[in-house]
Amino acid sequence: MSSEHAGVQSPAGPDPERGRHDGGQELSGFAFIGTTALFFGAAPTFAKLAFDGGIDALSLQVFRFAIAFVAVIGTMAIIRETPKIQRHQFARLTLLACCTGIASLCYMTSVRYVPVAVASLTFFTFPIIVGPLSHLVGSDRMTVRNLTATAVAFTGLCMVLGGDLELDWLGILLAFIAGLAVALSFIVARPLVVQLPAMTVSVISTGLSGLFFLTWALFTADLSPPETPVGKIGLIGNSLCYAVGLCCLYAGIRRIGALRSAILVNAEPLISVLAAFLVLGQTIGPVQIAGTVVVIFGITMVRKAPKRDAKPDANDV
Repeated sequence: MSSEHAGVQSPAGPDPERGRHDGGQELSGFAFIGTTALFFGAAPTFAKLAFDGGIDALSLQVFRFAIAFVAVIGTMAIIRETPKIQRHQFARLTLLACCTGIASLCYMTSVRYVPVAVASLTFFTFPIIVGPLSHLVGSDRMTVRNLTATAVAFTGLCMVLGGDLELDWLGILLAFIAGLAVALSFIVARPLVVQLPAMTVSVISTGLSGLFFLTWALFTADLSPPETPVGKIGLIGNSLCYAVGLCCLYAGIRRIGALRSAILVNAEPLISVLAAFLVLGQTIGPVQIAGTVVVIFGITMVRKAPKRDAKPDANDV
């Protein structure tokens, strides 16, 4: 209860208006995170359409980050947030931008070589990698739950990769590198999200990544859109999926906290599999389907926190 309402608040019980407001905040938070899972899950399918339309990997990243940067800047203007960073934070923000760029380039490019479902499931094991990395750098200790979750998810991934699909291992490697980069970005970003609003971290990381890819494209004179209408739809769809997903992610975290947001985003690989089937006609066999379930179960295990940590932090963003 805020101080300006202290003189009028009834002592008889909780304020019903406050309860309705909190319930509305929670409901909108779930809606935002659901939107995030939907758009992030559909992004690889749109990337595949863009590649089939003739775009190269570098051009996709330039357009993808440019649209995302504009979207984040626009969101910050709407909520009237001004990026403010200290000089000592810039090195870590630059490292975070490198991780963001590597993850985006490798993950989106991996769908050129392997089915979207396989790329997505390989990439989405990154929550499992966070535990061992955190243990190595001393920021967290591995628990029995995390060790078990790692083993479960790894077993599921082996089922996905060991079925009857003919896979190009370059695509698997790219998806794994992307997941490793995201896992590292979690470690790098941890002190930043304590010190800075998440939207500020987002605009710096996407801005620096986009600037790097744009400079690379201009230096190599290699920047061209897709040649076909379907490819252009894929480019626009992939860029908008990233931009909308990113903005909704932080809007959701602001309302329901990082913990519950992370758990709800587990739906993303399922959406990737479904989108690839509906749009691209890509299918996976029974072994891969079973492996998908096992991977997602392992991810859920590592992201399910004890009840004492379940209360969301209002200062997450």
